[in-house]
Amino acid sequence: MGKRGTGEGTVFKRADGRWVGSVSLGFDQHGKRIRKVVYGKTQKEVNDKLDDLKQQRKQGAKSIVGKDTLAAYLTRWLDDDVAINRDEKTLQEYEGTVRLYITPFIGSIKLTKLTGEDLVGWQGKLARKKFTANMRLRSIRVLRNGLNKAVKLRILPFNPVMALDKPKVVRKEVVPLEPKVCHDLFAACQMHRLGDIIILAAMTGLRKGELFAIEWSAVNFSEGLLVVRRQVQELRGVKIKEPKTNAGKRVVSLDPVAIEALRSRLKKAKEEGFEPDEVPIVFPNIRGGYLRGSNFDRNVWYPIRDGVGIPDTFVFHNLRHTQASLLLAAGVDLIVIQKRLGHRDFATTANTYSHLLQGAQNEAMEKMSAMMLKTAPPKPDAQ
Repeated sequence: MGKRGTGEGTVFKRADGRWVGSVSLGFDQHGKRIRKVVYGKTQKEVNDKLDDLKQQRKQGAKSIVGKDTLAAYLTRWLDDDVAINRDEKTLQEYEGTVRLYITPFIGSIKLTKLTGEDLVGWQGKLARKKFTANMRLRSIRVLRNGLNKAVKLRILPFNPVMALDKPKVVRKEVVPLEPKVCHDLFAACQMHRLGDIIILAAMTGLRKGELFAIEWSAVNFSEGLLVVRRQVQELRGVKIKEPKTNAGKRVVSLDPVAIEALRSRLKKAKEEGFEPDEVPIVFPNIRGGYLRGSNFDRNVWYPIRDGVGIPDTFVFHNLRHTQASLLLAAGVDLIVIQKRLGHRDFATTANTYSHLLQGAQNEAMEKMSAMMLKTAPPKPDAQ
């Protein structure tokens, strides 16, 4: 993956060997970002084409939206700050948010003239156009981050985003699978070459990208341990990265069900001719490469899930919630669950699984009551 320099655009090599480059050339009359894409056999060829485009722009193809607008400032911020200091996934998310939720509505306003009233009106437009509360909250966060930088650069005296109230996002409570449904699901998984990944997801709580990146060298069968140190990230192709936070790097203990799922997968891998020394990936595609999320869902997860009768509202990530539910039901402390799932802080775990805690508390109270009744001294005989 080629690195992006200031004003250079993005240059990367595709899986088929071709080089691709893209560069921002400003905005059109509607405030929509103008991005050009070029292709070439070599990185140098692509860079030369991008240089030609930038030179053409200097000679007359000026951005229709002035350089003092909010849209122009956010473009510079993305290219010169976010692209340099954040990972590529964050850059992609920020670019999409700016392009879809910010620029079309308030991008043409001069940065130094932007007011809190403008932003309140902007959020009103998004709400009337039926943008979800989550989308609106994301747009506020990205704009706040961008304008915080403008304040640090002393372009703005203060951040007008402070005038906005955050949209209230109502999180849907995830209903985890009951143990009986888990048994039915696990039985159905046995018939598919990759079905064991579903069992491992429910019994370890690993994220999809973490599961896709597991290599046999990270599995310790004798001690029942799995080392999580990498994840698959899908942007422009497949990229292997370390977890985003240090909490994501962890050692996960394996129960007998998870160990058996990995042994089952190892047997299938050998039958496929994917010996661990030849293909180190535990759950590869049919060519021995890394899986892609959408293909996996369509070809593996959906058929197995639907065959068991699990509602289509239950997505693969919800297996992670199922693991948390099973641990809580077993009386495992929330701190242990936090470490096992790789959450950066305790609050994330508590907030995510607070709706599951009530059942665990009720069961704990029953156990405590039973213990107290068992150890209580006998009552004196009534006179």
